[in-house]
Amino acid sequence: MNVPKIATALTAMVILTQVAACSSGPPPRQELSLTQSSIRSAEAAGAITHASKPFRLAQQKVTTAQSLIEKKKFDKARMLLESATADAELAEATAEAEKSRLASEELTESIALMKEEIARAQDN
Repeated sequence: MNVPKIATALTAMVILTQVAACSSGPPPRQELSLTQSSIRSAEAAGAITHASKPFRLAQQKVTTAQSLIEKKKFDKARMLLESATADAELAEATAEAEKSRLASEELTESIALMKEEIARAQDN
C-alpha cells in the first residue's frame, strides 16, 4: 500500500469527523424561533423594566448562539438557546410577579386611604 495515500485518507476522515462533531444535526432553527418568541413574551410582560438582568442575559445568549450557528457549531448553539429560553421565561415570570407586587402595594395604599376617609366621616 501507498503510505501517503493512507495518510491522506486518514487525515480526510479525521477532518470529516471533526466537522461532523461540530455541526451534529441540523441548524437549531426551531430552538432559535422558540427563544426569540420567549424573549418577545418577556419584553411584552415588562421584563426590560422589571427583570432586566435575566432579560439582557437571554438576549446576549441569543447573539452568541447566532454566531455559533454561523460557525456551524450547532450543538453548542442549541444548548445556549435552551439556556436563553430559560432566562427569558425567568425574566417574564419575574416581571409578572413584580407587576403583581406593585399592584398589590397600590391596592393596600388605596385601602388605607379609604379606611382613613371612613374614619373621618364617622368622626363628623
